[in-house]
Amino acid sequence: RDVERSRGLGDVYKRQGKTLLGPVNLDISLKSITCIMGYNGAGKSLFLELCHGMLEPTKGHVQWNRKSALKTRQDRGFIFQHRIVLRRSVRQNIALPMQAAGWSRSQIDTRLIELLDMARLTPKADEPAAVLSGGEVQRMALVRALATRPDVVIMDEPTSSLDPGATTKFENLIESVAKTGVKFLWATHNITQAQRFASDVIFINDGTVAEHGSAEDFFAAPASQMAQQYVKGH
Repeated sequence: RDVERSRGLGDVYKRQGKTLLGPVNLDISLKSITCIMGYNGAGKSLFLELCHGMLEPTKGHVQWNRKSALKTRQDRGFIFQHRIVLRRSVRQNIALPMQAAGWSRSQIDTRLIELLDMARLTPKADEPAAVLSGGEVQRMALVRALATRPDVVIMDEPTSSLDPGATTKFENLIESVAKTGVKFLWATHNITQAQRFASDVIFINDGTVAEHGSAEDFFAAPASQMAQQYVKGH
């Protein structure tokens, strides 16, 4: 396999004897933006958690560059659907991954200047993160995920609760970061958003990957009936 690809999600994931996801068998490129789409409850969040190594498959395996997802979590960032704000300043929230990775104080300070500017949060660096708007929190979450310069960022519906203006600012930040070569694995319900950003689409239905292909082909002519209904309904 090409080393610039992640290989196969676990064949199956079970909980209390019930299959929640699988069988799944696919490769994704470690370049550009892959969007994960599907109805609520289809298994998108579970798929992302397995990809990141937060869970281990009941059967099968997840690899990034031929290394286990669990052992390479430090190479990826993750943004949850529900906002995670620690009871600290904006600066301290963003610094946490670098502290956990053992960066020196000078390295952290230098990187913080870059990240705060990138998120347009420099004026609010020393304010409590809890006072930020929803859009500011998600921009903070994104640069926190980028803090240690990961190869991949996984995002679970990061703009689902944002207003159009905040969504546009977040998307602009994604666009600029993606140009630097960071890979995004992005779950979204927003068809227009996926059409603008996705290089390829993974459509999950009822715990299985119903199809995976280029975004151009997916939106022009979905192969599965469920995907056709999904695109038409959105």
